[in-house]
Amino acid sequence: MIGAAFPLTPDKLRLAEFVRQLPMEMAHGYKCCLQDLPRVLLGRGRRRVRLESMERTLRYLGEALLRSYQVYLPAPAGVWKEIHALYHHAERGSGHLVSVGRGDGDARGGTTIQERYLQILLLGLSNPYQLPQGEAAQISRFLEHRAAGARLLQDLKISNPVGYFLVNLAADSPPVPFPRDGRIQPQPHLRALNVVELLQVLHSLIHRLQQGESARALDLGFECLESAAPDLLRRMIRSWGVTVRRAHTRLKRSGYLMLCAGVNAVHFFSGAQKPFSAAGHGDPDRPVAAPEMPGPDRHGDDGGAMTGSSPASVTDDDPLRQELYRIDRWQVRDVGPSGMLLAQSGESGTHVRVGDLLGFQRMTEPGRWSAGVARWLKSHTGGGLEMGVELLASSVRPVAVKPLAPRAAGDTRFVQALLLPAVEAAQRPPTLVVTRGLYQPGTDYQLLEDGLPPRRVRAQRLLERTHAFEQFVFADIEKT
Repeated sequence: MIGAAFPLTPDKLRLAEFVRQLPMEMAHGYKCCLQDLPRVLLGRGRRRVRLESMERTLRYLGEALLRSYQVYLPAPAGVWKEIHALYHHAERGSGHLVSVGRGDGDARGGTTIQERYLQILLLGLSNPYQLPQGEAAQISRFLEHRAAGARLLQDLKISNPVGYFLVNLAADSPPVPFPRDGRIQPQPHLRALNVVELLQVLHSLIHRLQQGESARALDLGFECLESAAPDLLRRMIRSWGVTVRRAHTRLKRSGYLMLCAGVNAVHFFSGAQKPFSAAGHGDPDRPVAAPEMPGPDRHGDDGGAMTGSSPASVTDDDPLRQELYRIDRWQVRDVGPSGMLLAQSGESGTHVRVGDLLGFQRMTEPGRWSAGVARWLKSHTGGGLEMGVELLASSVRPVAVKPLAPRAAGDTRFVQALLLPAVEAAQRPPTLVVTRGLYQPGTDYQLLEDGLPPRRVRAQRLLERTHAFEQFVFADIEKT
């Protein structure tokens, strides 16, 4: 299901639920083994098989969680309660630290029930619904041989709660951040999860990458692009480090807005659906559409979606391919000063991913487009999708940019970009948003705005990079 478009179609939703059910059935089989052990085995052999069966049950319950996270489905009901109960049972019998074989011909040696349990806890704490698709599996593989850096404690007297989480063995939920005042009444079913040493390991790995070591040499446990490894490690640090609580109260709202996804789509609709042309911005160079990053098919089959295409004058022998952009109506569930919760109850022609740049137009403000980013997704078992959106700018200006020397060796035609205004409350100057791969620190660009003379700008600080776009601060160098 990696690479699936969201919201999921009914057929893909059924497939996702089927794929998730397979490890649940395996876990059920091992639980049956546990129940039958007293009748078929005696003595030492029974204890070894019991611990191995408990470890396998935990492994497959964790796999069911992972498959849920990969398609942003909620965890199966009761699965967290089963995971906690299995660990608690092993802990009471002093079997949680006993090494057991991994099985399936795995040559990495033994593991323990506690280590498997820690892997599952940390995966649940990785903000899985905020991860780009595929990263939950990468984090899971990383934890296969790094989770031992975390520790479970029965002593709940914590002076500094940073890097600590509270585990409730009686709850059907993952751990939660430790209270800031550190005051917790001891209970038999409560544990403290200490991830301070694991955070230190992550900082060390990032430092080594910055010193020039390759990601492969660090034995991270997963394959990725060299440029993507630091971003993923930083996401783990944010998930397991200081927990940022929402600063503002969200207000319930009932309404709708129109939404599109992707830098080029936002450029098209915010520019009054005009075909992209640098000539239209005041330059005679031949236009080129900036390539969107690979992802799910954004066109869909929903005939109810509003569409537009750019450039309109492309011919069959033109190397530029006509792009089709869609906007769809999404329901607004709640709003706050810096974001909103949106929902789509059925199929949508506009498919989204975590980290996508979004453009949206409120029904009360026709022609005015705002920009945001998809921060998290949650699929529903009955169909539909919820999406958390962070607001980047209340208005956008479609512009064109092209890199200048010394990066002019490649294709230096103009491409779509978005100019976001300054945000005084956040003390943020005007920024440019481009498709991923166009930003290079210190690079000069020619910037074209409709109705204004060209100007030369220099890329400065990078504010954000996702799989789909880059947002950076720039400085004017000179008028060109």
